[in-house]
Amino acid sequence: MAGRASAAKDPWDEHCEVTTYVGGLAAMSAMRDSLRLAMTEAQPGNRGHVYITGWRFNCLRDLSDGTQWRTDPWDAFLSGRSADEDDTALSLVLQLMQAQVQVRILVWYPRAFTHNFIHAHIADHFYLAKVVAAENKRLKTNLSLTEDVGVVALDVRTADNVLTAAHHQKTMVIRGATTSVAYVGGVDLAFTRRDAPQLEGDWQSGSGIPDPLLGWPKATTGVDYTSVDQVPRLSDRQEGDLPGEFYGEARQMWHDQHLRLKGPIVKTLEHQFVERWQDATTKGLLDVTDPAADSLWSVGQVVFSSPNAFDATGIKPLPTPVAPPAEAGASSLVQMWRTIPWRTSRPAGKPFSRAEFTVMAGIENAVKRSTQLILMFDQYFWSRPLARLLNDRLNAVQSLHVIVILPPHADSFAPSAHHARALALDDLTAGFTKTGGEYERIAVYNLWHNADSPPELPLNRGIYVHAKAHTYDGDLLVCGSANLNRRSFLCDSEIACAVLDPAVVLAHQSALWAYLFGGAIRPNVDLSGTDPNRGAQLFFKFRQAVRTGPSVLIPDPWQEADPRLPNDHARDQSPWLPFFFVYPYFLDPTSISSAVENDGSLLSDIVFRLEKLSIGNDWPYRRGP
Repeated sequence: MAGRASAAKDPWDEHCEVTTYVGGLAAMSAMRDSLRLAMTEAQPGNRGHVYITGWRFNCLRDLSDGTQWRTDPWDAFLSGRSADEDDTALSLVLQLMQAQVQVRILVWYPRAFTHNFIHAHIADHFYLAKVVAAENKRLKTNLSLTEDVGVVALDVRTADNVLTAAHHQKTMVIRGATTSVAYVGGVDLAFTRRDAPQLEGDWQSGSGIPDPLLGWPKATTGVDYTSVDQVPRLSDRQEGDLPGEFYGEARQMWHDQHLRLKGPIVKTLEHQFVERWQDATTKGLLDVTDPAADSLWSVGQVVFSSPNAFDATGIKPLPTPVAPPAEAGASSLVQMWRTIPWRTSRPAGKPFSRAEFTVMAGIENAVKRSTQLILMFDQYFWSRPLARLLNDRLNAVQSLHVIVILPPHADSFAPSAHHARALALDDLTAGFTKTGGEYERIAVYNLWHNADSPPELPLNRGIYVHAKAHTYDGDLLVCGSANLNRRSFLCDSEIACAVLDPAVVLAHQSALWAYLFGGAIRPNVDLSGTDPNRGAQLFFKFRQAVRTGPSVLIPDPWQEADPRLPNDHARDQSPWLPFFFVYPYFLDPTSISSAVENDGSLLSDIVFRLEKLSIGNDWPYRRGP
């Protein structure tokens, strides 16, 4: 992308087809169907390949049809009956490999020091690598293959000197004989993420997360589990992601958004996977059979499931991506944005030697170009520089309106997370006054479930906003893995796709409207049109729909003296002493020197310093802490 931009070429992929998903169920079902299609298309001489990145990959994540989620296949298994299909994430990987589809998976491998904090997370990824290693060896032996079929890379090539740095991208690229499709967004193949129909929640969440020691419903035909039987059973049970007093103890509700992409953007996304696969290392390469791989990994390292993934010269390259077939009638422009952290240890001249912060630069540019309505869904919204930029833009452009939708309660480190959010929201609304308890052009909401639901589900509980998606006026949709906080802009590996297409924006806003307002139809307001009041019209119709209901939105109570949620549980957001240590170093760190963020900086100031401020050949802000 940088090469295309520096060659004075517009770094957009043209003639793409984009489908949006509101909710993890729809996104996971689409991914599962695309993977199955790749299996059926695999043929001698053209087996195809699948590339996956993830922050978390739970091997027993169920991807079976939502209409069967109550009884089949897991209830059948627990009742002693056989299952017809195995739609777990691990099984899909095995089935791809057994069809000889080339599978490559990049998953975050947290630093060794975090072992005691998120041991189940680490254990699941290590188990995935062990099973894939055994299956790869079995297939190569039985079929006399010379090349690896499946390889997992446990990736510790994160930001230097940042204890909690992570790989956070969530992507899937699927290339078959005729299939070329990619997925990008907020959905990991993980527990809690697959919200089911009619807001019934994900049965694999909270107390419903399966115990791996019990096994899982294996298919009676169609899948060979020999390799699974050769690997010690996973014993670490994943803890729930969300606090039960705010989200219930079972079938928790989780809101996500995701994209399916076809056309030239698929090659771009495949190329970025290849770049990350071959990122530089600063430690000796390991495979999972090395005893050090389970206890002594460290930053700058990558642990492969196959020793054939590397040799004495380094990591073996993946095939060069080729252009996919054209999509007839496709008209979307799509641009890939990333955060690739600064690593002082990364050798000069290698890919990412200057890092990459195009997520931040892209969002800054989108905000500065908006004149009507910005709608943001985000998990955190901690970035004060972004909030100040939004505030500055609201003051400069009187036709602009902003809606921000956030989770009602944090998932962890709650007081620090809530305080960070309150500071950013105060920056967003600074200088604006309320009338009747509402700001004239700013609205901040939480997702909350009050509607009728099955008797086994409690009413009056939160819906966790995990989506990282925004629309700018009626023209641009941005969706990916990056939150609106410092670590997503400057520290963790992230990816987002910007879709420039009014038709896609309208379709996505319509789907969101139906989700938020009980199936209601989005008002006929053309945000990409010429009416100077179009943003105000949709903003106030949105606000009125919240007031009259049905709605899953409630006003965020951050400015109340005693913030409480509708179930009368308090939300602690008071500043406390640990905040000043926990927040900048653990919750919201950076890979770049803190000098880039002066007090009172706007996001545009930070982008200028990183991307445009040079003195001769020196970029004074483009360096690590």
